[in-house]
Amino acid sequence: MMASNLVKSDTRSCKRSRELEPQMPDSPQLSTLGHSDLSFSESSGLFYKDEALEKDLNDMSKEINLMLSTYAKLLSERAAVDASYIDEIDELFKEANTIENFLIQKRELLRQRFIVIANTLHR
Repeated sequence: MMASNLVKSDTRSCKRSRELEPQMPDSPQLSTLGHSDLSFSESSGLFYKDEALEKDLNDMSKEINLMLSTYAKLLSERAAVDASYIDEIDELFKEANTIENFLIQKRELLRQRFIVIANTLHR
């Protein structure tokens, strides 16, 4: 009785699997060729997509590197201009400090002269 149940379940699974399987052409070689051609075209399509994507990524990478190097060059030029401005301002501060010291000395000299004049007038 168990053997008959096993046979029945095997035939049922076979019928189901046959119904679910796609219809195969008469020539197995043609179906294999068609399937491999399809797989090859799919894989070559994927390969082409990967290759195109890699090319696009490389192009974008080159553009980004070019933009970054241009930006770095621009920053370097601006830094050089800023450095020249700083040098110029530094020179102006030095000159202003020299003038300030000169004016302090001149004021002191004038103060001493006024004291001499005031003393002369008080006598």
